[in-house]
Amino acid sequence: MKNIRYPLLAFCFLFITGCDRNEMNVPKTKPVGEQSSSPNTAEKDREQKNQFLKATREELDRLQQDLDALKAKAANTSEAAKAKIDSEIQDLQKQQQVLETKWKAFQEEGSNAWRAVEKSFKESIENLRSAIRKITPNKG
Repeated sequence: MKNIRYPLLAFCFLFITGCDRNEMNVPKTKPVGEQSSSPNTAEKDREQKNQFLKATREELDRLQQDLDALKAKAANTSEAAKAKIDSEIQDLQKQQQVLETKWKAFQEEGSNAWRAVEKSFKESIENLRSAIRKITPNKG
C-alpha cells in the first residue's frame, strides 16, 4: 500500500499542475472594448436617436408656442409689467435659440455622440419651461 501512495501522489500533482484553471468551462468572448457593434445594435441606436430627436423637436415647438402665448398675454398687461416681461421674454428667446442650435447639432452627430449630452439637453428644456411658467402673467 505504501508503494502505491507515492506514485499516485506524484500523478495527481502532475495532473493538477497541467490543468489551466483560467480557461476551464469559460465561454470565449471578446473583451468589452473589442466587441464590434452588430448591424442590429447600430440600427437600434439610430432608432433611439431618431425618437429622441422627434420628442425634443415636439417639445421645442411647444416651448415656442408657449413663448408666443406669453408675448400675447404681455401685450395685455400694464406698461410697467409689459416692459419687465418683454425683457424676460428676450432672455427666454435667447435660451430657446441656444437649444435650437444644440438640437441641430444633435441631428448631425454620430449615433453614440448624442447620448453624452442627452440628459443636459433635457434639463435645459425643463429649465426653459419652468422659466416660461414663472413669468406667465396671472389672469386678472
